[in-house]
Amino acid sequence: MSRSIVVRISPSGEISVEAMGFQGKGCDAATRAIEDALGERKSRSLKPEFHRPSVGSRNIQRLGGDAP
Repeated sequence: MSRSIVVRISPSGEISVEAMGFQGKGCDAATRAIEDALGERKSRSLKPEFHRPSVGSRNIQRLGGDAP
C-alpha cells in the first residue's frame, strides 16, 4: 500500500492534514513537521489505523512456564 499525506485548505482557510496508508504512530511521525509548521492545532481526530500496530512491529507476551 502506498503512503501519502494530504493537505486540504478550505475556502475559509481551514487546513486539514491527513495521513493515508500509515498504521500505528507512523502517521503521527509523518505529519508532525507539517503540523508544527502550521502552528497551533485546533482539533485532532485519529483514524482506526492509528490504533493498529505499525507494520513490522511485534508485541509478544508469555505468561507462566519456562520460556523456550
